[in-house]
Amino acid sequence: MKKILHLLLLLLTSVLSAAQGNPPNALPDLPFEATRYSRLITNKEIVDFLSVCAEFNRQIKLETFNLEGNYQVPLLIISKNDPYFEKTLVMLMAQQHGNEPAGMQGWLMLVRDLAQRRHEQMLDSLTLIILPQCNPWGGDRSVRRNADGIDLNRDHLLMQSQEARIIQSIFEKYRPHMTVDFHEYNPFGRTWTEFGFRRNFDIQLGGPTNLNNDSAFSDLFYSKALPFVQQALSSKGYSFFEYTLGDFSRGERLRRSTVDIDDGRQSFGIAGTFSMIVEGMNGRDSLERLERRTKSQFDTAMALLSLAYKNAGLIRNTAEQARNTLLTGSESASLRQEHIKGSKPLQFPLLSLKTGRDTIFVVEEYHSKVRSLLVVQAPQGYLIPKADTLLANWLKRSNIFHTSPYPAQARLFRYRILHTEKRIEEETSNYYLEVEKVPAYDIAASDYYYVNSSQIYRFRIINALEPQAMHGLVNYPNFLHLSSGEYFPVLRVEK
Repeated sequence: MKKILHLLLLLLTSVLSAAQGNPPNALPDLPFEATRYSRLITNKEIVDFLSVCAEFNRQIKLETFNLEGNYQVPLLIISKNDPYFEKTLVMLMAQQHGNEPAGMQGWLMLVRDLAQRRHEQMLDSLTLIILPQCNPWGGDRSVRRNADGIDLNRDHLLMQSQEARIIQSIFEKYRPHMTVDFHEYNPFGRTWTEFGFRRNFDIQLGGPTNLNNDSAFSDLFYSKALPFVQQALSSKGYSFFEYTLGDFSRGERLRRSTVDIDDGRQSFGIAGTFSMIVEGMNGRDSLERLERRTKSQFDTAMALLSLAYKNAGLIRNTAEQARNTLLTGSESASLRQEHIKGSKPLQFPLLSLKTGRDTIFVVEEYHSKVRSLLVVQAPQGYLIPKADTLLANWLKRSNIFHTSPYPAQARLFRYRILHTEKRIEEETSNYYLEVEKVPAYDIAASDYYYVNSSQIYRFRIINALEPQAMHGLVNYPNFLHLSSGEYFPVLRVEK
């Protein structure tokens, strides 16, 4: 039945294409193109269109993941021939935030091109893993969060949402060498209006910033990715800048993005992937300037795929070397980090709301470097009490491999909690636990799950389970009990 429906849909597509004057082998306009970008495409229309693309070109394989309310998260695997894993794997996703539709629409345009065998040479070296719409419920309503009120791009550590679990399960299945997460930023805040200037970049591109990323990824970003994409987009008339954060309109510092590990970019990056984020300029609502926004994201996607195609071997080798290091075990992990002032001020172009012209601000407080505030020696692993259902359920949904019992000759330690205080670091409130490490005795192995830290999720494990980590589980409301007793309930396993 499904096959018949696809064929009927393809026939309807051909009829519509002919009616619109398109050649017989061309796919039709997307709904937002047909309406001259006056309305957004729905989740059902997205899945229907991708079904046609998959029927049109057998190099495209479509899979869908069902959500409550009759919504589907579509996944595309685009590969010239099997086995797909012999190529450099590039994973691209868009619309984690439902009110940021331009990346999704740009990707639909690109998938249509690929269905019609345009840009096909890129598939000689690449296999594409595309999640064009991660948040269909939010997309249909043009709201940031999902149906449960969860911000998906702040849920890649806890994975409370089904959507985040889908994204992370796809990452775990394919383990891509490069990932890019497409977003849109809001330049129209009240403080910017009062300041009289605003950011005016069509596209911003951000690379890895958390210090637990392999340093080779940062080198690759600044030597290859950033200049390549900047040149490609500037040649098409788009304004471009490296992704920066901070409330400059209030006179505060600017910094290079975030070091948090609970978003898509950093969670993939610390697992041995060359991971980036795209931030296009949003409108005052989802429809304002939608055509330019969509096309700028399409051209950004093309630039990034061209970058991946030209550097496929380098990207693959860099990721594989980073993962080998994770699997063999690094000696330490950074738990607390902050951006600090770099050696050079930033030339920061802003649009004057009065004159409509760009004005260059010299930002002395440009915090372009990251330093570690706390480093911990990496253990062999951790013991998680099975009786703590919140911890046990987190472990089961996290893609982290665990066994029982722990190694027989290992030494066990627990943390005694001496003092807890709240701190503000990187403009984020978090808990700092003063602890001392003491030996643990009389432990029943059957009462615990053993998590070996020598896996690609090494830094996710350590940062989640160490009590002093600024982005650890202890900082989330569901896990406040971790800091309420005399001892931290998770034990360290050391050789």
